[in-house]
Amino acid sequence: MAEKASSGQRQTLLGSYIIYPDADSASIASWPQNKELALFILNEPIPNSGCKVFESVWSRSNYRVCVDGGGNRLYDFCKDQGTLDKFVPDVIVGDLDSIQETTRAFYEKKGSRIHFYDDQESTDFMKGFMYLDSEMHHGKDPNSCVIIVFGGLGGRLDHVMHTLKVLFNNHLKRQVYVISESNLTFVIPSGKNRILVNKRADGPKCGILPLAGQTMLTTRGLRWNLTNHPSSFEGLMSTSNIIDDPEIYIETTLPVAWTSLLDMRQYGPGRSGMEAIK
Repeated sequence: MAEKASSGQRQTLLGSYIIYPDADSASIASWPQNKELALFILNEPIPNSGCKVFESVWSRSNYRVCVDGGGNRLYDFCKDQGTLDKFVPDVIVGDLDSIQETTRAFYEKKGSRIHFYDDQESTDFMKGFMYLDSEMHHGKDPNSCVIIVFGGLGGRLDHVMHTLKVLFNNHLKRQVYVISESNLTFVIPSGKNRILVNKRADGPKCGILPLAGQTMLTTRGLRWNLTNHPSSFEGLMSTSNIIDDPEIYIETTLPVAWTSLLDMRQYGPGRSGMEAIK
């Protein structure tokens, strides 16, 4: 989640706290207070190490969307955990070329909607956004719904690049966070930004990816900081950097992708760490 900033002010991004807020912190116990939450499950395995994170995000979600083959991934994950009846998505959406018939029949019987799009100009991930905006979150400001995505940054490189493209294309109208087996990734908008870091779970390795074109970067709180330095895909990119401080400051002339290692085993009820966030 991000605090909106007026021109010249710094925007605050909660980073990994968005996916598992501290259960002991009264200030965020009822998160999200002014935003809804949507969970997207893509066609990649849900890591067993992320059980606590997954359960937390699921319990707080207003909308639970399996994107085509993501239904198979949810089914397999829950079957392994013995929780098939506990986690039933609101909808399975896409061109439905990947969903297995047994999975589809199971969730249909449990009450999940099945929504078919025959549009071949958009990917299944994009169809998830289309369905959310037209059916589930219809008539509301897209920015009033945060999206947390499981999957999308593993497997085929073209799929990974498309996931990043969708993040960049959506970053001005909504906040999207992607969780993979060992990373958390989201887009940092242009301007001045502050990321609040949970150092028990985030990093230490991180990167700032200038995928929207050459940008001018200024950073603080990293092992190797930049001061008004050009960064581009063809030139210097801040990869394999290290998080040193619990607050990272990034000023950028173009949006960039922030990615950091994420140890989901560090998350669980009763862990503190949000006391400094007011």
